[in-house]
Amino acid sequence: MKKLEQLIGTLCREGVEFKALGEVMIIVRGASQRPIRSFFVSVLLFLFLSISYSHVAHAQSGDFTALCYHDVIPTNQGDLSPNQYAISPANLLAQFEWLKVNGFHPISIDDLLNAQKGIKPLPEKPILLSFDDGYTSMYTIIFPLLRLYDFPAVFALVGSWLEVPEGEHVLYGNIKVPREKFLSFQQIKEIQASGLVEFASHSYDLHHGILANPQGNTEPAAVTRLYSKATNSYETDAEFHTRIRSDFIRNSKFIEKHTGKRPRVMVWPYGAYSLETVAIAESTGMSITLTLEDNTPSRLSNLKEIHRDLMFANPKTDDLAYMLNHVQQPQAERMIHVDLDYIYDEDPIQQGKNLDMLLDRVKNYNIDTVYLQAFADPDGDGDVNALYFPNRHLPMRADLFNRVAWQLQTRAGVNVYAWMPVLAFDLGDATFSRLGVKEFRNGELRDTTSSYKRLSPFHPEARKIINEIYADLGRHANFYGLLFHDDAYLTDFEDFSDDALQWYAQKGITASVDEMVSNPDLVKQLSEIKTDYLISFTKELSDTVRIYEPNLRTARNMYALPVLQPESEQWFAQNLEKFVANYDTTAIMAMPYMEKASDPKKWFTQLLAAVKKRIPPFDHKNPRQPNFSKVLFELQSKNWHTDTHINDAILVEQIRYLLENGVNNIGYYPDNFHDNQPNMEKIRSVFSLQTFPYIRK
Repeated sequence: MKKLEQLIGTLCREGVEFKALGEVMIIVRGASQRPIRSFFVSVLLFLFLSISYSHVAHAQSGDFTALCYHDVIPTNQGDLSPNQYAISPANLLAQFEWLKVNGFHPISIDDLLNAQKGIKPLPEKPILLSFDDGYTSMYTIIFPLLRLYDFPAVFALVGSWLEVPEGEHVLYGNIKVPREKFLSFQQIKEIQASGLVEFASHSYDLHHGILANPQGNTEPAAVTRLYSKATNSYETDAEFHTRIRSDFIRNSKFIEKHTGKRPRVMVWPYGAYSLETVAIAESTGMSITLTLEDNTPSRLSNLKEIHRDLMFANPKTDDLAYMLNHVQQPQAERMIHVDLDYIYDEDPIQQGKNLDMLLDRVKNYNIDTVYLQAFADPDGDGDVNALYFPNRHLPMRADLFNRVAWQLQTRAGVNVYAWMPVLAFDLGDATFSRLGVKEFRNGELRDTTSSYKRLSPFHPEARKIINEIYADLGRHANFYGLLFHDDAYLTDFEDFSDDALQWYAQKGITASVDEMVSNPDLVKQLSEIKTDYLISFTKELSDTVRIYEPNLRTARNMYALPVLQPESEQWFAQNLEKFVANYDTTAIMAMPYMEKASDPKKWFTQLLAAVKKRIPPFDHKNPRQPNFSKVLFELQSKNWHTDTHINDAILVEQIRYLLENGVNNIGYYPDNFHDNQPNMEKIRSVFSLQTFPYIRK
C-alpha cells in the first residue's frame, strides 16, 4: 500500500488532478486494491478517455503486439527531454488504463509458449509489455502499476551495470549514471516473487558501442566485428562467437543468482541482432528474443524474433491508440544514388572532407534513402576489380563502405542500400575464361563480349565466390538494404556455358545451341528460365546477407526497354511483374538520354504509362489506381553520351510529372556533391520529403 500511496503522490506532483483526494486516501489505507482500481478508472475515464476510438485493430490469428518502454521519469518534457526513451508516470498509467478499457490483454512469455504449443490460444488483442535497462522506476512506479492492473511484463537487465557497487557510477553510453538509478538486488528479488515479471537478459556487457572500423566509428557490440588498431584487423568469426557466447552465459548466471531462474528471453541492446546471435542465444537457453522493429507485427510462429514498437518522447494515450489502430500506409521514398568513388581519396583528410560534404548535402535535402556504391569502379567500365570492404576475393581499395554507411544512417538519418554487382566481378582473365558467361554468335561459342564482363550464375564455383563476397559485406558493414546492380542480365545470346546448358536440360530444353538462339519459341522459353534463375540467385545472395542483417530490404535495377516492350525480356532476362513480386523495390532506370530517345519527354510519358498498365492496382475493384509502392523511378542527372549534366529544369519537370501521376518513390543517379549537380536548391522544392508532397514528421 505504501508504494501505491507514493505513486499517487508522484502523480499529483506531476499535475494530475484527483477529486476528493482525501477521501480516496482514506480508502487506500483501509481497503483492498479493488477500490483503488475503481478510483483510477473513474478519474482516468474523466481525464484521459474522453477521446473515442471506434476502430480498434484486430490482429490476425497468431499475431500479437509488443511494446518497448524504458525509464519512467516524473518530470518529462517529451521531445524536449534529454531522455527521449522515458515516459511520465501519468502517461504510463493512462496507457495501462486505456489498454484495459479497450479490451487489450497483456500477455506473459508463458502465454506465448502455451499458445505456440497449442495448449491455450492467445486472448483477443494480445499485447506484450517490456521494459528495458533495469531502472529503479521498474520497482517504484512500473511494478506497482503492474500489480494494480494484474498485467504481466518483461524486465530486461544488464548485469555489468547492476554489479557496480553502491555509491559508484554506471557508464551508460558515454554518460556516468549513479548506481542508485538502477534496481537493487533486494528489489529484483521482491519483483521476482510476485510472479508477474519475467526477467530477461539484456546482455552482461554488450549495451555499448565498440570500434567498428579504422576511422573510429563505434557500433553495437552485439553485432559488430571488433576492429583492432594495434593489429589493423577484425575479430574472426570464432572470436566474435566466443565473445558473444561468453557474455550471454555470464549474464544468465548473474540473473539466475539473483532471481533463482535462468533467463529464457534475450532482449537485444539497441535492437541490434543477427541470425548468428539469435542462434547463440538459443544455444545458451534463450530461445525467445526481443528486437526493435516499429510497425511490424510479431508472429507466434517466430518467437525467436519478437518485434517491438519503441515508445519514445513521452507518448500520450492517443499516441498509443494511433500506434495500435493505425494501418501503416506506404511511405514516399526519395533516393539519391551515390558513387563512393567520389568520396575516396588517398589523403584521409580530404576523404573526411568529402564525406562531410555528402552528409551535409543529404541532411539538407531531407530525403530518406541513399543507394551507396560498395564497389570500386574509378574507370567507369562497370567491371568490378576492387571493393570498399574487407573480403576474400578482390582487392580492397579502402575500408570505407561501413564508415560512410554508418555516418549516413546515424548523422543524416537515411536508409542506406549497399549497391552491389550481381555478376560483374573481375577476378582476372583466366578466371573469367573459366567461370564467365558464354555467348553464342555466328556459330561460335566464346567469352561474352557484352558491356559487362560477368561470371556465370550457373557455375557452382562462381556462385560460391559471389556468395562469399556478399557474406563479407554483411559481416563487415551495417546497412538497411541491398541494391542489385544493372549487370544482372542475360541476352538472348547468353549464357551457353556448360553449367547453363545443364540447367536448361533440367528444364526440358535439350536442343542444340544453334537452335536455342534461332528458334523463337525456344528463345522465349529460355528468356523466362533465365529471368527466374537470376531472381532466384539474387534471393540466394539476399539470404546470405540476412544472416547478418535479418530485416534486409531488397531493390533491383531494371532497364526501361523490358518495361516498354515486354517482348524484349529475351534480350535482358528482366520482367517487371516478376520483379515487383520478388523485390521490395524495383528501381526502373527512367533515363531517356541514356536510351538515346529522340523525344525524351514522349519517351518518359510512354514509360510511365507502361508501368501503370503492368503493375497491380491498390484495389482490384479500382484498377485505374496502380500501386506504385514497390516501384521507384530512377532519373538520370548526367548524359553520359555527351558527358554533360542534365538541366535542372528537366529534372524538376520529370519529378513534377511523376508526382502528379501518383508516383512518390523517386531518385536519381548520379549525385555529384562536389559540383552540386544536380543543383540542390533548384530541385529540393519538388524532391525533398520536407517540402513536397508531404511535411515529413
